[in-house]
Amino acid sequence: MTSVMQPWTHDLPLREQGTLVAGLRGCDLTPKNPVDSTARQLVAYLRWLTMVPADAREVDLEPGTYMQSSPPPAGWRQSELGHLPLHYVSHLMHAYQVVAYRHPDDARRLDAFFVYVTLVEGLHLVTEPRDVMIARLSEDRIASGRVVS
Repeated sequence: MTSVMQPWTHDLPLREQGTLVAGLRGCDLTPKNPVDSTARQLVAYLRWLTMVPADAREVDLEPGTYMQSSPPPAGWRQSELGHLPLHYVSHLMHAYQVVAYRHPDDARRLDAFFVYVTLVEGLHLVTEPRDVMIARLSEDRIASGRVVS
């Protein structure tokens, strides 16, 4: 294997790849315990959706592992992340948006879309359509005068 990222991510535009990478690091303010908190489960599942495990035997080995192959159980709410910085939550939300619109597996896209919508609606926002996300992350920011500093 030549990349820690799954092959499906290699063909994404660079800003979409960057959006995924920005969501993969857990928040420094996430408490260590409980090891199976919603915040930790969300980032562990995102890693599994996008990264290649160094040792697949470690996935789901125990609660709190670096990667887990399923999202948090149904019923979790965005408010469970309320103690975390909004900046972090927005990175996580946008990474799930890319997975929801680009992952090659229908079931994984649906899981990711549920996470994305839960985060969006919990923040009282509206979901961004797929074509709008792709256009936003592919625009020529020099030409449009919207370079982000």
